Amino acid sequence: MHLLFLLRLQHVELPTEIVRPEEIKHVSVLKATGLIEAEIAPAIDMSGKFNVARTAIVTAITDDGFAEITKLRTERMRPAAARRAAWRHHRGERAAANDVHRKHCTRCGAPHQPNVPVCSYCMAPAA
Repeated sequence: MHLLFLLRLQHVELPTEIVRPEEIKHVSVLKATGLIEAEIAPAIDMSGKFNVARTAIVTAITDDGFAEITKLRTERMRPAAARRAAWRHHRGERAAANDVHRKHCTRCGAPHQPNVPVCSYCMAPAA
């Protein structure tokens, strides 16, 4: 949710005042992670009591913030099928690394697919 708020901030003229409590929480987290520059009241007052900030002023999105926005946009723009394929590939690599007894093709060394009579890479018969 904090990153979605960051995406919204790029369409707002800065500096801007934030008054909604849930948005102030987003500002606090984004400022702490260095993604935005903001002025927000300290959480603890002089007597040591917890003090909920009532307003925050976002002054700028940092370079790291813009990099995170770019990263989020490329992830969201990537087709779901490509994301699933990348995830399956990553999952397969992880499984292969964890399974040292996994069978491999004798001709090309590719991982053997169970219940498949030929290698899917070099079409050699499965051993």
